[in-house]
This record gives sequence, structure tokens and C-alpha cells, in this order.
Amino acid sequence: MEKETPFSHLEQHREEIFSWGQLFFRTAELGFQEYSTSAHITALLDQWQIPYEKNIAMTGVCARLGTEGYHIAFVSDMDALPRQSGIGNVHSCGHSIQTVLALSMLKVLKETGLPEKTGCRISFFFTPAEEFIDFAFRDELIAQSKLQYRSGKQNMIAQGYFDDVDCVLSAHANGEKDTLFDIQSTLTGFQAKKAVFLGKSAHSGAAPHLGRNALHGAVLCQNALAFLKEHFPPEAGLRLHPVLTESSGTVNIIPDRAVLETYLRANDTDTLLRAADEADNCARHCAAALSLECRIETTPGYLPLRQSPPLNHILRENILLHCDESALLENVVSGASGDIGDLSFLLPTIQMGFSGIEGQFHHDAFTIRDPENCYLRTAKVLLGLCFDLMTHPKLRVFPENFAEKKSRWLQITQKQANHE
Repeated sequence: MEKETPFSHLEQHREEIFSWGQLFFRTAELGFQEYSTSAHITALLDQWQIPYEKNIAMTGVCARLGTEGYHIAFVSDMDALPRQSGIGNVHSCGHSIQTVLALSMLKVLKETGLPEKTGCRISFFFTPAEEFIDFAFRDELIAQSKLQYRSGKQNMIAQGYFDDVDCVLSAHANGEKDTLFDIQSTLTGFQAKKAVFLGKSAHSGAAPHLGRNALHGAVLCQNALAFLKEHFPPEAGLRLHPVLTESSGTVNIIPDRAVLETYLRANDTDTLLRAADEADNCARHCAAALSLECRIETTPGYLPLRQSPPLNHILRENILLHCDESALLENVVSGASGDIGDLSFLLPTIQMGFSGIEGQFHHDAFTIRDPENCYLRTAKVLLGLCFDLMTHPKLRVFPENFAEKKSRWLQITQKQANHE
């Protein structure tokens, strides 16, 4: 089989693919509530007689082709965001495009029989809840033991769905207008920190010395966190912007409770974990300096994305089959985050970027400007990458120390709270 064969099959479904694009863009649902999206996906899989598993992490779907051999995973997000008006939802991060890319590739690989002919496997994971929002709803699902984590991929990792996967492929829209694709980009990892300072109330005029001002502890910690940034080089990408979210007391009562919250973001896992520990030290010792109590809560977010250079090398060659180098952007450093980073901690992973959208991300005006690039050209690049991995064993990359890394991942992500 020649590489042009899957491209030819894809072109035959051009209008059908564009119609899926419109359907899924209109079907905008929040994380762990993507019931219609999931139903549309499984209806097509039933029509194509492709085996699948559904209701994974509430609404996720996994479709598989091939039964043994080298195992590729393609992951695509399904969830949308609430409209800024507060009425309805909108696909303002381009996740509907990912869903269509996955379905297009599934159809073509099913028709060509490439996985079976090459003795390989490929699993397509339609994953819920990539956007880190809607905490009360998700935490209630966790409290009911319906979920373990706030994100879809994290739940799938914990449930073992990626335990036998060799590499992970993904794609995400970018905001570029002058290029068609980007590769080897970064995403930051993050944790949420909440420091609760507890003191003792007293009359602020008659006997302030009898109190212990919790607000003073929060302000002192806020300054300490600002100084903490100097401990890390610029390339570490450390970002933290603490906000005072709660304080008791009035103008004549010493506050006995104050709450400081921040996100910690970093470009690599070591920096993220070190900064988290040092932030805890800031809160703990600032409280101790003023004879206050301090309770620290840590909510794990996502780990940084670190892409596989060998996979990106193959990806780059396939991109240049469809455009010249001037249309390719490389090594973009981004302050955004995604749960694809957790997969990259465990497995050789890539996430390519593609252009073709209009408007800002996470804005109601987000639209698809260039369906040719979003759906067809990008799918051809990804199909070409799959073709190379399936037909050239020497190009394949494999996980290293997966069991050890997963154990470490569980340790990092299950650290929820500590009290001092």
C-alpha cells in the first residue's frame, strides 16, 4: 500500500467530513456531560462496524482497530465551554475539530485495513472534560465515586486504559494565521494552592495585642511568593499570582481567618513540584512567624507537556509533504495547559498544532475559518504519520519505565491536601 492510498480515501469523504464538522461544532457540551457528542460518535462507529467501548469516565469512548502489535493511541477532546453570556455552550477551544479528525482517520484506516495489514493496533480515545472548569459539579461526581479526577484523560490513565499503549498522537487548533502547522510546542503544568491562615480575633482598638491577625499572615505570604519567583530562571516558566479570596473581621475586629489562593504554573515537572514545595514553605513559615496556624490545600491540575522528539521528526516530514517550511512554526512556548501533559509524563507523546480558526480561544466569537486545513490537510498529516509508524518498525518509539512513571504520577496527582 502506498501512502497516497489513505489520502485518496480521505478525499472521497470530503463533504461528509465537512458535515461532521458542522454537526459537532453545534453539539457543544460541558465536561462529563458530552452525552449527545458521545451518541453521535457511537452512531457512526456502529454504522462502520467498528468495535468500541463507551461510558468511560462518564461519557468517553474508545474505538479500536487491530488486535495486536505496536499500539498507537490517538486522543481527541470532546468538551466545550460555557458562553460568556451564560446562556448555552460553545466550542471555543476547537475540540469539535479534534473529534472530526479522529472520526475521519478511523473511517479511512478501517477502509484501508492498514492496522491489520501491518500487524499494528490503533485506539482512538474520545476524551471528556479537558477544560479545567465546573469544579463543584466534578467534585460532586468524585464524592459519589463516579470519577477519581477532574479531567477525562486523568481518569482514563488511572483506570488503566493507556497501560499497554506505546505512543500517543494528538492535535489541537492554534491561533496562527500566517502558518498552517506548529510542532514541538510546550504547555505548562499547574497546581492550585489554597492557604488558610487562622489567628485570633480581638478588639482592634482596645486590645489588638490580644489577637493574632490572620490577614497579616496572608499579606506576608503574598510578598514571600512574589520573592519566590526570583528562585527560578525565566525558561522555567514559573507563574504564580496569589489572590486574597477571603478575610474575616471588620475595621474594629482583628481578622482571625484569611485565605490566599494561587495557581502555580511551570514549563517542566521538576520546577512545578519544587515550586509547589517552596510555596508551601512560604505559607507555613509566614504563619509561624506571626504565631498563626496555616492549613494548605493542594489541588493537582495538569502536568507540563513534553513532546517526543523522534515522533515530531516523523511528523515534521509528513507536514512538509503538504506545505513548505515557511508554513511550519516550531518550538512555540505556551502558557496554556492541557491534560495531554499527563500522558506525555508517561508515554512518548506529541500534540501538533494546526491553523484555520478565527477569533480568540475561549471566546464566543470563535469560528472555523479554513475547514480544508482543520479537517483534511491535518488529517492527511496524521494519517501519514500513522502510516510511517505502522509500515516502518525502525521508526517506532516505545515507553520507558512506564510502571515506575505511573506510580509517580499517581503519587503526584493524588496529593490533595496537607494540614499544618
